[in-house]
Amino acid sequence: MDTSTNVIPIPLKMTTAFIVRGEGTILVDTGYPGSEDAILEKLHEIDIAPEDVNLIVLTHGHPDHAGSAAKLREITGAKVVINRLDANKLRTGTQGNLKPSRFIGRILKLFLGHGKNTRYPPLEPDILIEDLFELDEYGVLGKVISTPGHTPGSVSIILDNGDAIVGDLIVPSLLSSKPNIPFWADDLNEVMKSIQKLVDYAPERIYIAHFGGPYTLDDLKKSFRI
Repeated sequence: MDTSTNVIPIPLKMTTAFIVRGEGTILVDTGYPGSEDAILEKLHEIDIAPEDVNLIVLTHGHPDHAGSAAKLREITGAKVVINRLDANKLRTGTQGNLKPSRFIGRILKLFLGHGKNTRYPPLEPDILIEDLFELDEYGVLGKVISTPGHTPGSVSIILDNGDAIVGDLIVPSLLSSKPNIPFWADDLNEVMKSIQKLVDYAPERIYIAHFGGPYTLDDLKKSFRI
């Protein structure tokens, strides 16, 4: 197992971005617009220069994950990667319609489903991916896999050190903090297939974007009964 790769969470407004540091450095997600200062501050704190970030992987095209991608690409020079099925969100800087999959999703949509929270600075992605994208070329031992359901182009990062970063594929239950399905899902059946796909990779630690984790593989198996 690879022990040279570290995952460093960056708490942001309502979400989390991640620095993945191996021989190279990649950034997973970028938060809402205006999150770049917090991300650059964390990079400085751990002695990584902005120009040493060579890849920005977006788990999907919603503003709380892709909102600062344009600014951070400008600052770092890193290439921006997104699944082709979410690329149009990035190109237009719009999140599109949110389809609630849980009661809390219907409530939150009242606040996050319209207005400025649905828009962010657009950009043309540098790399479009489909089912699998290897990260070795960028100095990180691992891969990006397709895990659709929350959005058609949602992806997860599977690292050789046993860690996984799954964006909004999984969010916590509000009362128990146990793993649960996302608040919104374009296709709930695809969510469950993607969770099974994730479990099949058998990660040891599963990092999520919102208010919980990291989870263990057993946490997922118990919560989703798989």
